[in-house]
Amino acid sequence: AEELGRAERMDLAFSVEGETEMVSATLYTGQGYSIYIPDECWRLEKRVDDGIPEESWESVLSDDVELTVSHYAGKTVTEARDLFLLDEDYVFEDLLGGELGDPLTGVDEDGDHLSFMLAEGAGTVYVISWEYPAEAAEGFGVRLEQIAGTFEVME
Repeated sequence: AEELGRAERMDLAFSVEGETEMVSATLYTGQGYSIYIPDECWRLEKRVDDGIPEESWESVLSDDVELTVSHYAGKTVTEARDLFLLDEDYVFEDLLGGELGDPLTGVDEDGDHLSFMLAEGAGTVYVISWEYPAEAAEGFGVRLEQIAGTFEVME
């Protein structure tokens, strides 16, 4: 954590339904990136999906809630975005943007949400995505976007 210039631990402040909630989080260091993940109620799963390495954190409170970092080595931002969207059943009204800090959100036929951002570094494009049911938009939707916002590419 020190060599990245980031604290090993921090408190994340979520504003949910007008209330501020503080949650302790620990810095997770992945392949070429780091992100703060809350200490409680999230489980990590590493997998390779269609040749794309991924780290996913699923909520232990709802298995419909997940944050994923996907690695697209040797791809451009546009290529990575297009490959990511091939496997998704969500409709996105606008595909302009998607850069880190500017998430794009789509909705599927059940009303569930998928948001994602893109970041580039060291020959890899990262897609940071988070999924949650429509009824969790005010809770998990807010939390996941803020967690995703702690993502940083390592130089």
